Amino acid sequence: MPYLYMRLYNLLSIFIFTSQAFGQNYTQGTIYDQNDNSITNVKVTISGTKNASFSDDNGKFILKFYNEETPVVFTHPNYDTLNIMLKPSDDRIIYLQTKYNTNDYHLGFMAGYIDFSNKNKNKNLENMPYFLGESDVNRQLQMLPGIEQGTEGYSNLFIRGGDVDQNLMLYNGTPIYNPNHLFGISSTFHHKSIKNTRVHKGLSSAKFGGRVSSYIELESEKTNNYSGLDGEFEMTPLNAGIYISSINNGKGFFTLAARRSWFDLLTPVESRQNSLNANIYDIQLNFGKVLENQDEIEFNFMNTRDFYFISLQDDSTQNLNNTRISGFTLKWSNILASLKYKQSLASNLNAEHQLYYSGYQSSTRLKEEIFDINIRTVPTTERELLRGIKDVGVKSDWVYQRNNKNTLQFGLQSSTRFFQPGRLTYTSVGYPSIDDINTVYGNEKYVGSSEIALYAEDRLRVNKDLVFDLGFRQVHYFFDGYSKFVFEPRLHGTYFLKNQDVFKFGYNRHNQFIGQLNLGTTGSPDNIWVPATELVKPRKLNIIEVSYERQIGKHYAGSLNIYSKSMQDLVEVSNLSDAGDPELDWQSSVVFGSGRSYGAEFFFQKSKGDVTGWLSYAYSRSFRDFRDLYDDEYEYSFDRPHMFKFYLNYTNPRSDWNFGFNYILGSGQLFTIPIGKFRDIDGNTQLEYNALNNYRSNTYQRFDISVIRLNNAYGLEQEWRFYLYNALGNKNPLNVAAVFDNANFSQVQIDRAYLAYVPGIAYIVKF
Repeated sequence: MPYLYMRLYNLLSIFIFTSQAFGQNYTQGTIYDQNDNSITNVKVTISGTKNASFSDDNGKFILKFYNEETPVVFTHPNYDTLNIMLKPSDDRIIYLQTKYNTNDYHLGFMAGYIDFSNKNKNKNLENMPYFLGESDVNRQLQMLPGIEQGTEGYSNLFIRGGDVDQNLMLYNGTPIYNPNHLFGISSTFHHKSIKNTRVHKGLSSAKFGGRVSSYIELESEKTNNYSGLDGEFEMTPLNAGIYISSINNGKGFFTLAARRSWFDLLTPVESRQNSLNANIYDIQLNFGKVLENQDEIEFNFMNTRDFYFISLQDDSTQNLNNTRISGFTLKWSNILASLKYKQSLASNLNAEHQLYYSGYQSSTRLKEEIFDINIRTVPTTERELLRGIKDVGVKSDWVYQRNNKNTLQFGLQSSTRFFQPGRLTYTSVGYPSIDDINTVYGNEKYVGSSEIALYAEDRLRVNKDLVFDLGFRQVHYFFDGYSKFVFEPRLHGTYFLKNQDVFKFGYNRHNQFIGQLNLGTTGSPDNIWVPATELVKPRKLNIIEVSYERQIGKHYAGSLNIYSKSMQDLVEVSNLSDAGDPELDWQSSVVFGSGRSYGAEFFFQKSKGDVTGWLSYAYSRSFRDFRDLYDDEYEYSFDRPHMFKFYLNYTNPRSDWNFGFNYILGSGQLFTIPIGKFRDIDGNTQLEYNALNNYRSNTYQRFDISVIRLNNAYGLEQEWRFYLYNALGNKNPLNVAAVFDNANFSQVQIDRAYLAYVPGIAYIVKF
């Protein structure tokens, strides 16, 4: 341990670059196999010397040079040895030839990390069965071990016993604060708008911070196996969408993904304006260019919106000259924009700078108008409740190759957030003999907080088999006179075994200075983003994890992860109505507690051939301890002790028919239900409870299937996709209610609502 602490101390040297360091020669590059998959742990050696380096998790290497042109040897047990001549300051793409029966499963990255390009190389995720035919990145993630959907049918993500607001979801590096359409039934991301999804389920590098459950990176397409124009049009029962990409590898890219609901367009305009309307849309625009000096500039934009409107006319009055019309409007939206600049300052020093904005806003409006021929004006009453959050951030991330054994990452990240817990505007105008009213309740303005983080991490290769990632993250938080400094150590080790298996271990601490008050339904636009305050302390997490990964034969890979998490200063809403009332201080409606979770995750996958997929089993437990709610520790609402998941797809471009299916079997969801009723001394009926989350529904089982019909016509690739959700009709509850069917309120009958045999369809044209 003293050695490790010494390494942490040495991280401070990253801010002192000597002229000698910048004066040395380096060569660098990226190493791929024949399928354009990056290769980790390739030994790069100057021929005839001990001067050696190794490729990192992304296949990148950098090697210190002493001559103008030198023979370099690339060696890896699974690939043929390559000898080539390299020059200083080269930035080369290196391809290695795979040996016979070689497994290309990527053994790099930290424990608990998974993505759909390196760790889970399934290229046919579009064949996965989707709810209502809506292809959804979140539902892909829900099929992984340790990630659950929560309520049946929803696309929310509960990761290793954490809550939804404890996940930091980044779209091209910009946080998004409500990634939900349709109240959580669908996410705002179409699968074509995302090139790769990366999930850090607990451990992460010091670069990531601000959440205590997970970090989810969503990256749009920027490179391709070929340069040119590509696209597709898709129509489902809910949306019509288009995706266009123009990739010019090495020069730049342009991508556009857009969807809109179309069913409302079939109704008359008058009806949409005056009685009933609902529509959703999302758009993602990405542009990048390589400059003449090989620096890169990138712009990303995203906008999403949900809109719901209903109007009712009251004709019950006997005065035929008087009509009362009430309209209810619910709307929520996200706007994201970012600008990135990547530069290479030296052969061993690179930087990426980003400026971003992320804004989320929800509004509910109730408007009542009275049309009376006896009144010249139209008396109108309107109540509008506005909530939201705005985030303006700056990042500057640096990578410095100190020598062949040390890669230093460091940077500065700043986020200024503005919170609107609730602004209620009440207006009443046009009423005879009554003065007009225009009153604002709650927070008239947004309130701001700031979070500044300085981080550094040293990737130290001790020898050819052992790698340490030693880092820290120092955060300063400020809100309304409350100031907090936190220190977050990050430690991770990777040991490559003789048979190319790998053992990993790590410890992280994370702090979260932002949270969401859940006012009833996860993913609801009514939920409120709030800052940490002097009363509501930042959430804190400590996690320990070990992992073992193994290549199995030529096509298979397996992993086993074991983790333990402890959480402090968690927050729960104790009074839903008061917490949602903008006239009251939300801090008076919350209670504080702690939590813990632990588990083991087994993952087995096949990523080559026409038949690919995976199966997983997760044993996980999650508990909460809120003494103001309950006297003892209790099981967390989405605690699922046992979950078995199986995804398989058959994809053959030469076949007219492809298919995929999901199968999930595991523990049922927890609910809190009354055990009886009684009448108090005043004769009022009261519910009786004995515990929180005291009822676990029956074993969860679900089988989904998709069938894909491929067809080429008029020079275009076309697909018909047919889906069936819960094809076996299992009664997995959406919610559970207790019904008392006898006079003395003692006999309880469980009433369930569930989803079964839900069809879906999609039509796709590729061009």
